[in-house]
Amino acid sequence: MDQEELEAFKEELAKTFFLSILKDLSEIGEALSDFEIKVLIQKALSHSSDLQVEWGEKDRFGNSTLLVKYQSNLLLIEASPLISTIRILWNEYKSKEN
Repeated sequence: MDQEELEAFKEELAKTFFLSILKDLSEIGEALSDFEIKVLIQKALSHSSDLQVEWGEKDRFGNSTLLVKYQSNLLLIEASPLISTIRILWNEYKSKEN
């Protein structure tokens, strides 16, 4: 995969992730737990058939480590900041809605 293909893949992945999160959040009418946010993140990343996505074992990788396999590469993502950001933005949105 050359640089141009990689950039196109990254852009498409970000777009798909963002739109998936927005769609799934629009169907939720209450506060989000960490578990629910993790499900949303995994589902959003799983839309790409090029990725294998799963949460790491808690005792081995910690509470919020996402394992993403792309081709022969494995990426470990500490997702706590992403989980917190989604929760904060969701709570702000819901408070303005009321």
